[in-house]
Amino acid sequence: MPLPAETETKNLALSEDSRLFITFWLGGFLFALPVEEVVEINRSLDITPVPQAPSFVSGIINLRGQILTAIDLAKRIGLKRERESHHNVIIGRDDEPLSLLVEQVGDVVEIPVSQIEEPPEVIEGLDTSFVKNVCQLPEQLLVILDSEKLKVH
Repeated sequence: MPLPAETETKNLALSEDSRLFITFWLGGFLFALPVEEVVEINRSLDITPVPQAPSFVSGIINLRGQILTAIDLAKRIGLKRERESHHNVIIGRDDEPLSLLVEQVGDVVEIPVSQIEEPPEVIEGLDTSFVKNVCQLPEQLLVILDSEKLKVH
């Protein structure tokens, strides 16, 4: 059996050393979460407010009988939302799932691990304590969030 050509080897290595992310828009930024952390994505679901909850908690939602905390992701990470409509990005497979309210869902993107970088100390208009990594895309910066830090403790 012949060995793969050099370009074929590079493509194989790229797919082995890359990660899939689900992207979404919020406050003019393009964010991402690893695909394995996202359970599902839904259009707007009814949110029941919770008295005396932190300001970033919009309330709770009933997802097929399971009660989830709905977090206004913009408020959680220090952004202003550009529109009121939202989508629900459900995260948390093993522990208590959460619904993150985002403005618009993007695509699933494959990012080579070599292009994933540590975040800068400052990203204008964003609380970087919730940022795990970044990746410079041709058009803009992709901000990869740390889902553990988004949770309500």
